[in-house]
Amino acid sequence: MNQLSRHKHNEVASYATQYSKNFVERWDELIDWEKRKAGEGGFFEKLLRKHGVRSVIDVSTGSGFHAVQLKKAGFDVVATDGSSTMLTKARANFRKAGLDIKSHYRDWQSLDAQELGQFDAVVCLGSSLCHVFEAHDRLNVLARFKALLKPGGLLVVDQRNFLAIRAGNFKASGHYYYCGTNASVSLGQVDEQVCEFIYRFDNEEQYTLKVYPLLPGELATEMLACGFRAHESYGDFQSVYDMMHCDFVIHTALAE
Repeated sequence: MNQLSRHKHNEVASYATQYSKNFVERWDELIDWEKRKAGEGGFFEKLLRKHGVRSVIDVSTGSGFHAVQLKKAGFDVVATDGSSTMLTKARANFRKAGLDIKSHYRDWQSLDAQELGQFDAVVCLGSSLCHVFEAHDRLNVLARFKALLKPGGLLVVDQRNFLAIRAGNFKASGHYYYCGTNASVSLGQVDEQVCEFIYRFDNEEQYTLKVYPLLPGELATEMLACGFRAHESYGDFQSVYDMMHCDFVIHTALAE
């Protein structure tokens, strides 16, 4: 959950205001931590170990799910988020789990390697980068991520599969990301400039998020343009996948 482009999209509120206190309080019902953990099957832990990662910064920690999983798996974790409501929720979840995880309230433009240090890996999950609408702003954000990485460090970014969504093939399987049973996700406005997700809970509460429908190929090109190399992608945690039939795409690349 992080930085919307500084160039305000005329139909979209600031990313932080979209994560209201009431919405954030229900966020973990949407995820269902135990089911999501089972659905991921340790994918990110295995990926980081494969690359010899010890230290990792979660730059879109949200309610803290991945920071908690990675800390429990033995990684040295720092968590940041640009939404104060999400970071408050994450810190409560860290305390609930009995974990000491350093956390900082930072949007992506204020991430500073001199302050935070450098890491073996940067993870930006939850389709958070899609809050950035302009390509030049995404390149600036990716450069910030790169500055946080040690030479050869690993960047991991996931996103909703907007290629399928824009082709009219949206699905929310409930197996991997949003696993809760008392909430549903549907689409509102969808075009080349904006995608609106509608979250409905069983008590009829409703919330919306508007993001940029970033195509997987678009993001891969931007990562390489920013000086990353060895780009790879996964569809719903699989290296071989059908781009029209996966919920999320996960990108990995190495810093030069």
